[in-house]
Amino acid sequence: MKKYSIVLALIVACGLLVLIRYQDSSEENWNTWPNLPAPVGKEPILITSAGQAIEGKVFSYIADELNLDGDYRPRALATDLYEYKTVVVVVGYSPHGVRQTYRSYEEEKERVEQLYDEAEARDTPIIVVQLSGASREDPYTWDLYQASIPHADYIIGIQDLEYNETLLEQAKQHSVPITLVEGIEDTKTPFNLAFR
Repeated sequence: MKKYSIVLALIVACGLLVLIRYQDSSEENWNTWPNLPAPVGKEPILITSAGQAIEGKVFSYIADELNLDGDYRPRALATDLYEYKTVVVVVGYSPHGVRQTYRSYEEEKERVEQLYDEAEARDTPIIVVQLSGASREDPYTWDLYQASIPHADYIIGIQDLEYNETLLEQAKQHSVPITLVEGIEDTKTPFNLAFR
């Protein structure tokens, strides 16, 4: 009888350990994926910028390398969405870049928010990308992330951010799946799989 009690106690202890481990991992990583299990986007793709940083152009090269059908329009307006089936918004604030548009930061943010509103009205998937890592951890860039995350269908980014935990928390709050990778080259795989 004593032998069975010990075995039963061991089985219960193992079950509790598995349950605790499952709860820990599901809470921390529930919305983080190495890649999405199914595509979210369709071509043709509109790639644009939120904040006019150069990373938008860099990401358009990645789309070209992956042979994805799309255009890079850094200053795209909501009216430009009619011919695209997915919007990719690369977030990063550049004071010089915004100055080149002859707009203020507030006008740039308003342009992006109108783009999100139109995409949602057309049921067009929105993929938000951050390529800048820690190099653009400023209040303007973070403000653009906060405006973008609630509209996103998927987020791809670089792990090297001081506010990664906040980014993950916001994505979780809005039920947005997210993939964070080590470097820019590593974004190719999740981005490609978001379409294929």
